[in-house]
Amino acid sequence: MKKPGRNKPCPCGSGKKYKKCCLHAPQQLAGGTFVYTDLDDLSNQVPRLIEQGKYKEAESVCKQLMKEYPKQIDGIHRYAELFEEKGELLKAAEYYHKTATFAEQAGGFGEESVAFFKKKAIELAGDIGKE
Repeated sequence: MKKPGRNKPCPCGSGKKYKKCCLHAPQQLAGGTFVYTDLDDLSNQVPRLIEQGKYKEAESVCKQLMKEYPKQIDGIHRYAELFEEKGELLKAAEYYHKTATFAEQAGGFGEESVAFFKKKAIELAGDIGKE
């Protein structure tokens, strides 16, 4: 079964977007076994650390993602989320733009995801002048 786009309704029926619901849930294989990859485990640390206000630790994990998984979107996207949470809107906008570019060039990302990243970059860049 193909995973839905991040901004699509979650197939679990919760009514939430997939990214806000089951995106970070472990994958279920035949036989009921749940599996996370090392990339998933590392990437999922970032939002938890951000939520706890542990920005330095979150940034360290972002660096590790970029180093260990340079051909994956996770490091760039997690940096965007971190900078946005820290209020560093210019950096956040820059990283959302990088995330959109990566998603377009890598392929396999839904149009909704690319549009979401572009929209975030534009919104955040626009918010800089309002401060």
